[in-house]
Amino acid sequence: MRSILFLYAMCFFATAQAQPDIPAQIAARKYDPASLMWYSKPATKWVEALPIGNGRLGAMVYGKADEEIIQFNEDTYWSGGPYSTTVQGAKAHLKDVQDAVFKGDLRQASDMFGRYMMGYPVEQMKYQPMGTINLFYTDTSGTSGQMRWLDLSTGIAGSSFKRKGVQYEETIFAAHDEPGVFMRIKADRPGALSFRIELRGVRNQTHSNYATDYFHMDGDGQDGLVLTGKSADYLAVKGALRYEARLKVKPVGGKMYVKGHELFVEGADAVTMVLLAETNFVNYKDVSGDAHARVEADWARLKEKDHDRLLQDHMNAHAAMFSRASLNLPTSTSCWLPTDERMAANEHSADPNLAALAYQFGRYVLMCSSRPGTQPANLQGIWNEDSNPAWDSKYTTNINTQMNYWAVESANLSDCFDPLWKMMKEMQDQGSDVAQEHYGARGWVLHQNTDIWRVAAPMDGPTWGTFTVGGAWLMNECYEHWKYTRDTAFLKEYFPVLQGSVDFFLDFLVPHPNGKWMVTNPSTSPENFPLSPGNGRYYDETTGSFIPGTTTVAAMKHGRNSIGYEVDPTYAKAA
Repeated sequence: MRSILFLYAMCFFATAQAQPDIPAQIAARKYDPASLMWYSKPATKWVEALPIGNGRLGAMVYGKADEEIIQFNEDTYWSGGPYSTTVQGAKAHLKDVQDAVFKGDLRQASDMFGRYMMGYPVEQMKYQPMGTINLFYTDTSGTSGQMRWLDLSTGIAGSSFKRKGVQYEETIFAAHDEPGVFMRIKADRPGALSFRIELRGVRNQTHSNYATDYFHMDGDGQDGLVLTGKSADYLAVKGALRYEARLKVKPVGGKMYVKGHELFVEGADAVTMVLLAETNFVNYKDVSGDAHARVEADWARLKEKDHDRLLQDHMNAHAAMFSRASLNLPTSTSCWLPTDERMAANEHSADPNLAALAYQFGRYVLMCSSRPGTQPANLQGIWNEDSNPAWDSKYTTNINTQMNYWAVESANLSDCFDPLWKMMKEMQDQGSDVAQEHYGARGWVLHQNTDIWRVAAPMDGPTWGTFTVGGAWLMNECYEHWKYTRDTAFLKEYFPVLQGSVDFFLDFLVPHPNGKWMVTNPSTSPENFPLSPGNGRYYDETTGSFIPGTTTVAAMKHGRNSIGYEVDPTYAKAA
């Protein structure tokens, strides 16, 4: 069970740490334009919000002066529960599919693969949003000077604005080595802070089969809010995850009370909050954890800790990781513009340093979404507001998962690779079942997608599902890790997994009728519809939709099978 967001407002107003004064730095142009993103207006939609995260907990911060919104995720909160997509005995149809490919009847091969060899269910589970913190200021009139920022070098997001002569400032961070998201709001006039807060859950409003999910919003004494719920059933897979998120609030001055599921702060000088979140996830086949007990343990660990000490510890740990790599490129006058204006200006006025900011932002989001002990970065890292996200926000292993980690070694973030490596080891479980039942092969195989439950069978449809090389491709990423680290202990652990991938292809490869090649059949080139007689637009029975053409083929490369060409040298070098 993982931590759900537990926000406890601890407001100890010591200022021992040297937290940067970002608004002053922006005004004086005394900041690094390759590590600071800032804007002169709040986010109006989710994609404009600023991300923070510690690998397990992620949040998107809007920086609004009327209704502040902080949307949050916990990396183990997905739909469904432990399940398998392996189809027993699917290998009985493999020879017929291969024969159809060799005869050039790609449509028939695709239809047979779709009918007999696709995993079941054909789709997989979805990464889910957990909730939002909605903070409503009591007085919203006369607002000016709005600004928000994300300091990549410290991992702190913030915002500020002026209202009726009072300056307000908010800072928020996902603690680098602690199980919480921490926020502080302060005003430069005593007694000026008044607002109410809701800790809101999320339900799927589109699919009727998500009616099995639920959440409850409650008060937690007179100083907090709590959100509890369960994951949704999906594709006849029971929603097995339970979660708890808790928000604790501590004001300096004024008064605070809870009414129903809302928390009110009136006339405070400053407020500190902490958000914790957990689920009952233990691993991909075990959901026996206790979300509530985990949140209790998280809170017991944090409740006596000073906010400023936590902030300083976070800044030190984050900076130690972030500062491992730098990229220095020439600056220009555009560097000092708000980031959205800076990007627009780059269209007509060169801003070489913008590439350095993009590079560091890429390092930052990987740092925030993939840490030892967490899940790997999914299609959206760790951030998702949608119960039905694009491509389910899972792990697309026909290029996207690999892309997430292409720079992990060269960007000097080698420890961020750990969650991907752990996933690859876990993939051997169902991957070996699929290798045997679908292909009659030894070893293990991974197709073009997986999810938190580590399913391995073909999915979506034969146009995509015949991609048998997802695991082999990821083995190359593992080899890159060894080449950078020269970690012999890792190599000893890695080699048997690599050998399992190689064993699969040694059994799966078949002779091409021309006698020249050993090929993977069936196979696919993602999104590439080969020009061949009869391969045009058709209605596919697996997906129930029109397809531009099948991608099901037998793969080869320069007279050698593409997988043998790429994996065997890796295997030989690792050996």
